[in-house]
Amino acid sequence: MIDQEVPEPGRNELLLRVLRVGICGTDRDIVAGFYGEAPPSSSFLVLGHESICRVASGSPIAPGLKKGDLVVPTVRRGCQDRCLNCRAGESDMCLTGHYKEHGIKQLHGFARELAVSDAGFVVRLPEGLAEVGVLLEPLTVVEKGLLQATRIQSSRMKWKPESALVLGAGPVGILATALLRLSGLTVHTVATRSSRSLKARLVERTGATYINAKEAPLEGMAGRYDMVFELTGSASVALEAQNLTKVNGVVSYLGIYRDQIASEDAGSVFTNLVLGNRVFLGSVNANKSYFVKGARDMSAMKTRWPGLLESMVTRVWDPERCAEAYSHGDEEEIKSVVRFA
Repeated sequence: MIDQEVPEPGRNELLLRVLRVGICGTDRDIVAGFYGEAPPSSSFLVLGHESICRVASGSPIAPGLKKGDLVVPTVRRGCQDRCLNCRAGESDMCLTGHYKEHGIKQLHGFARELAVSDAGFVVRLPEGLAEVGVLLEPLTVVEKGLLQATRIQSSRMKWKPESALVLGAGPVGILATALLRLSGLTVHTVATRSSRSLKARLVERTGATYINAKEAPLEGMAGRYDMVFELTGSASVALEAQNLTKVNGVVSYLGIYRDQIASEDAGSVFTNLVLGNRVFLGSVNANKSYFVKGARDMSAMKTRWPGLLESMVTRVWDPERCAEAYSHGDEEEIKSVVRFA
C-alpha cells in the first residue's frame, strides 16, 4: 500500500474513480514473479486489470460519457509501431508484441482509488451491473473465443453447433457456461469440485450439466462435442481436449500452460486433426468490441438467471487487507474483489 498524487488526465484521457477490482490468476502470477513489467518511469507496477469505475471528470472528446457514468476500461493498448492489427483496433492481435497492458505490462493498473484511462478505451455499463461489472473483463476472454471459433467454422463449411464442453469451473469457466447457454447450446462443464460445491450449483443454475472429473474421466467424453473450451491451464488436460470434439469440431484454448508433457503418440493428434476437419484455436486478451458485446450479454444473464453473477463474487476485501486478498483463496473461492469505493 502506498500513497500517490492524484493522477492528472492528459488529452483524450478520463479520470476514473475505481469502485472494485477483480483478482485473478494473472495477478497472483505477477505477485509470484512469473511476469509483470512496470512502466518505464516507475520502480513498481500498480496491479488490477479487471475493474469497474465511475467517470470522475468528463472529457469533451468522449461522446456519450459524463461524470458519474459507470464504465469498464479495457486492458490492452496498441503498439507504438502501429502494426496492421493495432491500426485496425485489434490490439489483442498485435503483431509486434510491443503492446502495453494496464496492471500487467508497462501501464499501471486500476487497483487504486483514482486512475486514468484513454477515453476511447472505456465501455459504458448500465447501472444494474454496478455490483458485477468487474466480471466483464474475464467474460470478454470467452466472448472472443466463441465469436472467433464460430466465424472460422462457419466460413469454411455449413456448421450448426449444438453442444459444448467447458473444461474448468473457475470464473471464466462459469461465465463461458452461461454465455454458451445464452447461445442455445447444450453445455457440460467439467471440474474437480464436488457436485455439491458452489461452482457446481452455479453451473447447474444456467441449465448446464456439471461433471466431477474425479468421477467421470474425460476419456469417456471423446467425440461428443461441437465446441470445447479449455480453461484449466493444465497441459495434460489441453492435450486430452483434442479428442473430445466431433468431426468438424473446434477447441478453443484460453489458458496458460506451464507444465510440460511428452506425448507418446503425437502423430495421432495430428491425424485426428486432419481426418476430422478439426480446428485448434488459441486466444488471449480482447479488444473493445468484445467488451461492448459482453456488457450486453451480462445484462441478458442478469435477467435470465437473477443472482447468478452476484453469487460469483465470493469475497470482497478492503484495500488495507491486500496481502490476504492476493494470496490464494479457499476451495469455494470463485471471484475475490478489492473494494475501493
